[in-house]
Amino acid sequence: MREQAAFEARTLVRQSSVCVISTISKNLQGYPFGSVSPFMTDNQGRLIFYIAGIAQHSRNLTEDSRMCATVFDAAEQGDQNAHARVTVVGDAAPVPAKESESLLERYERQYPEAISYRQAHDFQLWRMEVKRVRYIGGFGHIFWIEENEWHAQAPEWTLEDEKRMVKHMNDDHADANQLMLNLIHQVQADDVIMTTIVPDGCYLRANDKNYYVQFENVCMDSKAVRMELVRLTKAARKALSSEAEQD
Repeated sequence: MREQAAFEARTLVRQSSVCVISTISKNLQGYPFGSVSPFMTDNQGRLIFYIAGIAQHSRNLTEDSRMCATVFDAAEQGDQNAHARVTVVGDAAPVPAKESESLLERYERQYPEAISYRQAHDFQLWRMEVKRVRYIGGFGHIFWIEENEWHAQAPEWTLEDEKRMVKHMNDDHADANQLMLNLIHQVQADDVIMTTIVPDGCYLRANDKNYYVQFENVCMDSKAVRMELVRLTKAARKALSSEAEQD
């Protein structure tokens, strides 16, 4: 049950693009300070934020690395207490310079609007090392998930390898991107690009929105990624063919 809860929590975080982050306020003498922020996750499930140097959170984290991020599906209607949410607790630090450029390129693929931030207000990537996770899947479905249960194993590919895989899909298999988006999210769009690949899924972008596509199998190398994308594309073609026959 704990393993399933950890899977559900990771999936909710992977699917989300916005959270409420809280840091320890320098200005308010130790009170928590929260605001809404976009984020992405890396291959191992750590949270990545792109924060301006003048922002309160940047100032707070420079003084005290502790923070938390609360993730939930804002589209869910009705009683929010009945819906799943995740609170991720950990410590944040600036991403080291040797990793920053490649990780920023990934961030900008998911959030193209961030490209304009490079020259504005000294934006910087911050990475949150996860210490503990609180997952509430609904009434009575509540778990603490420990650090070792949350962190995923790093894949064999690098961010540069991922960039090449993404480019290949967009240059040579744009139709597959469209098919996968329609299969998983029932969204049809003319312009669908792949932005990111993580071991347990990939991200497609269409209509100015990111969509997470969960893999059936965790992929630890590029060959496994290729096999999973082929499987998804074949499943999408089969579904499309079945719909055509029914019509």
